[in-house]
Amino acid sequence: MSGLDRFEYFACVAELNSLTRAATKLKMTKASLSKHIKKLEQDYKIDLFTRSGQRLHLTAQGQLLLDQCRRLQKELDETRAICTGFHDEPDGTLNITIFEYFANKILFPKLQQFLKIYPKLKMLININERVPDLEKENIDLAIGFSLPSPNEIVIQKSMGKTRYVLCGSPEYFKEYGVPEELQDLLQHKYIGHVSRPSSRLIKLKPEYKSNIKPYLIVNTVAAMVECAKSGLGLIQIPLYIAQPLLDNNQLIGVLEEYQAVDENIYYYYSKFRYVQPKVRKFIDYFLL
Repeated sequence: MSGLDRFEYFACVAELNSLTRAATKLKMTKASLSKHIKKLEQDYKIDLFTRSGQRLHLTAQGQLLLDQCRRLQKELDETRAICTGFHDEPDGTLNITIFEYFANKILFPKLQQFLKIYPKLKMLININERVPDLEKENIDLAIGFSLPSPNEIVIQKSMGKTRYVLCGSPEYFKEYGVPEELQDLLQHKYIGHVSRPSSRLIKLKPEYKSNIKPYLIVNTVAAMVECAKSGLGLIQIPLYIAQPLLDNNQLIGVLEEYQAVDENIYYYYSKFRYVQPKVRKFIDYFLL
């Protein structure tokens, strides 16, 4: 019996709040499980539970230990996965968050074949335009985003580069005029996105900055585009989205010389999470 086993037993009892249910789950007798919990308390001279009849309640010390055990359990599960999963066929559920453009461009056209190759795999696909919290939301992979600042808890890999385009409809420019300098933007209507921080409201080359403020904020790029096409104001979007609209003159780009170029587009996964076969196979198939 290792000390680590006793911590796992404790975590199971604490999670289920019952010696009886925990003993059933662990396939051991209630008396044996109780003995291990008491030994853990004796070894470290702490009280992990208060007992009221058949009911167990975590002490403050017990709660702290449970929080740590959860972290250790996650690491232990992933360590075990490393030992058994190098050559495993991907299975379970792959939980991804992906920007809509990339879902339509690179995911959906090849998804059917991917799932035929790996029939044990299930997919949970969240189309979103905000960078998720990978740990809190239990996301395996986020695709098509740019973090506003470096993040020490994720691995980020570039999918490619783009430049940004500030644009508006011909009707808008007919009414408000075409801006020729950055300061001219202060006289224009700007449509923003909820996930873009104020410090990076407009993505510019490092030597430039603008104090423009949005008068209208929406939560999708598609909504930004529709607003701009309707003459409601200027928007700034990546070239890969803007190009078809520029080509058919639905939108017109302005102030190109000031705007960010060679901006990376990333996919992300947790730095402290074992890259399971389902994640590795997805990256190999869709992103490399």
